[in-house]
Amino acid sequence: MSSAGVEKRGSATTVKACDSCRRRKRRCLWSTGARSCNYCLQLKEECTTTHVRKQRAKSQKKDRIVDYERRIKNLESLLNEKSATQPQVDQQPLEPADQSIPLSTWVNSLRSEVDAHPDIRPLDFDLDNYYDAEPDPVPSLASNLTSVNSSSVNGTCPPMPDNFEPSAEYQVEAALLQDPSFETAFYTDGLSLVKVAPEPYTCDAYLPSPELGILLLKEYLMDSNTVFPLYRPQSIVEHLRICYEGRSDNSALAWASVYVVFGLAHRIRGMSATATAEDDQVADWYLCKILPTVSGLLVAEPTFGLVQCLLGLAMLIRSSKDYTPHGLYVSTALRIAQSLAYSDHDDASDQNADIDIDQQRRVLWLAFIMDTEENIFTNLPTTHRRGDLPSTCPREDPHDALGIVTAAEGDLKINIFALRVQLVLIQSDAIEEIFSIRSRRVPPEEFIAKANRILGRLEAWHNNELFRRTPEQLMELLYRSDLFHTLAIEASYFATVFRIRAILALGMDPRINPFSFVNLTRISEVKDLECFKEADQFLGILSRTPHAEIGICWMLKFSIAAALVTALTHSIHALPQKAPSQIKIKEWSEIVQSMSLLLKGKEDPELVQVHKLTMMLFTRLDSGLRAKWLQEVSARPGGETVRL
Repeated sequence: MSSAGVEKRGSATTVKACDSCRRRKRRCLWSTGARSCNYCLQLKEECTTTHVRKQRAKSQKKDRIVDYERRIKNLESLLNEKSATQPQVDQQPLEPADQSIPLSTWVNSLRSEVDAHPDIRPLDFDLDNYYDAEPDPVPSLASNLTSVNSSSVNGTCPPMPDNFEPSAEYQVEAALLQDPSFETAFYTDGLSLVKVAPEPYTCDAYLPSPELGILLLKEYLMDSNTVFPLYRPQSIVEHLRICYEGRSDNSALAWASVYVVFGLAHRIRGMSATATAEDDQVADWYLCKILPTVSGLLVAEPTFGLVQCLLGLAMLIRSSKDYTPHGLYVSTALRIAQSLAYSDHDDASDQNADIDIDQQRRVLWLAFIMDTEENIFTNLPTTHRRGDLPSTCPREDPHDALGIVTAAEGDLKINIFALRVQLVLIQSDAIEEIFSIRSRRVPPEEFIAKANRILGRLEAWHNNELFRRTPEQLMELLYRSDLFHTLAIEASYFATVFRIRAILALGMDPRINPFSFVNLTRISEVKDLECFKEADQFLGILSRTPHAEIGICWMLKFSIAAALVTALTHSIHALPQKAPSQIKIKEWSEIVQSMSLLLKGKEDPELVQVHKLTMMLFTRLDSGLRAKWLQEVSARPGGETVRL
């Protein structure tokens, strides 16, 4: 149906949005009397619609009172039927106790019955011979105890005086110790526990409704797993089907994997156009159900599913408001993947014919990517170096199309996962040559040469088909979920460039963490950090995506703070010769306000100080722009009126 036949806006047959606006997930705006929406007019596209809102059928009037009375009568009859089917108890099931018999008589008879029971030994071998065969670990202590016991038996202890009387407290304690309930158990009884395997901890077997579960799984596979291929789609679908059919093994790993998928799906929902505050709350709820099983997961049997579960748990923690260290799960997953040699199945035998080599290599690269990013932001050592990973780089055009992003319109098609692997290879070289302990002993000239070489490789990598486009073009071409993935890669690229430039500007000390409040304050005093272009590109993409109280900003908070400090500092020192545009000032102001929303109800002193630093820099920039404007107005001839 063409939009030319659409009636006046607000009528019963008005469509919600045209096909182009629904496909790009944007609001369809119409002008009065126009035959197409504003976006289609700007893009010179044909405005067509296929979905027409049908007019709601008129409600039929009913006698509500009669209907309510009929329902109440049905309910009463149902209750009477259920009550009639219940068994009737005519008398008490047990005879009442005889109150004339004292309670002490029952207790004494119970003791005599317990004493009459035979003593069943838990072990079927001679304990005396077993312990006599073992060497005495502390002979001096044993000899002392033996001498004490023999002396007490032989009567060598000093005699007690005739007028000795124990105290009242002693008599009470002696009476308690003589009570059979205080008798200590034989110390060999606990040995039988060694033969009993402990019961594994199992999660609460909660599952949402099948309809909601299918919808969440679909959103996760389409919006997240396509670019971040943690699971093979058919494998995770089969696992959820088994859980819904009740055939799960009830292990902690099985349920934690399900909750990881549902938690990430709700986290992705929180970044969509129809996001609500409950989405992040439900994702955190799934995270809380997984955390009690972490101790069991870390000591579980190494499997490929355990590696995937730990990486998904780390992703869920990174995107939560209550940020906790997640590097332990990433490093553990990477070590398990290396120990199982997931990348060495090129000559797989018949018993390994079912192993998914491509997916195992992807997961190994994902673990390496997350571990390397942790080093970039925290300056902690990595679990493995690039030379320790024999896995080959992923193909640009895999047969299953995992990792590939296709534009909503046009011929843009790029493998973001392969692009991310290329970036992590450069980042790992930067860690080895610039950020490691070994680089501290390198002469300054050689250190600068290595840094420039890494910066050149980063710039060459950034000059690809995806990042050559402006933020406005990316907003028009990509779906919202793909735009978030692009933003995450841009943040990782900027963080690497920023850290190298900051180390060069602050004395070439690799131990410096430029993302801390102290070093960001020092960077705010540097006139030219030479990474303003990268910060401006990153903030430009961020300003065109929702960035208030969503999980992506918790993952990128260090990059956001560093980019704001870089951009604001550069603009302050560039005044009055060069001033940023009003559009950029507005974008930066919105990002600063979004950081305030992120910190609402959050006790993070370091991040609070960083936010105060960005607000102070923005205030200085705004004051400088006002002073520059007043100077320009005062310099105009004719004494024009100044409006503040």
